[in-house]
Amino acid sequence: MGAVIEHSGGTGRLIVLDFDGVLLDTERTSIAVWHRLLRDKAVELRRGISVRPDRTLDRDTLRRDLLDTVGQHRTQALWDEFERLNRAEADLLDAGAGVRPFLAHCRERGHRLAVASGNCRDWVESHLERLGIRSAFRSVHCAGPGVRTKPAPDTYLGALRASLTSPHQALAVEDSYTGLAAARAAGLAAVWVTDAPDSAMPPAPSRVAYARSTS
Repeated sequence: MGAVIEHSGGTGRLIVLDFDGVLLDTERTSIAVWHRLLRDKAVELRRGISVRPDRTLDRDTLRRDLLDTVGQHRTQALWDEFERLNRAEADLLDAGAGVRPFLAHCRERGHRLAVASGNCRDWVESHLERLGIRSAFRSVHCAGPGVRTKPAPDTYLGALRASLTSPHQALAVEDSYTGLAAARAAGLAAVWVTDAPDSAMPPAPSRVAYARSTS
């Protein structure tokens, strides 16, 4: 990914990274947790667990399918148990492959770093602290009261404001269609970090496979 960033604008840029799926591989973990949970609770969804072509969990569709299958009360109980199990699994994860070298590369090249996440601040900040990488980021922007989640551009706009940076001086690093849409709505160019098949092609100028992203 370092080569992509240098090619797209040189040194001293603002690099805004998504959290889930980019800095920490929680997307894959959450799908695995749902598979185990529904199997253990003997819940069978007609369409299975909804995963988008970008290999991220489609939570809205999954919730609707659960409501149709087991009703509101049990859906909420399952969701609460998922959140507990998912947090326990995520707490065991290290930063994604190549993340630490990539952050070091950005520091060496004079890039500024920020996080733009659709998740809540407690989730993101606690993991950044646990991983020992919070100090790498000048600012962290999360969905919450008054800040819409992606694909709304709010978290990216917050990162731009906090760094006094214009969109053309910034680059987004995303793993999902909704994240790419949020970056585009904020006026940022984007790199799509994914191992999805070539047939899954969102509107992004650059695509890198995560295993090779920091080579």
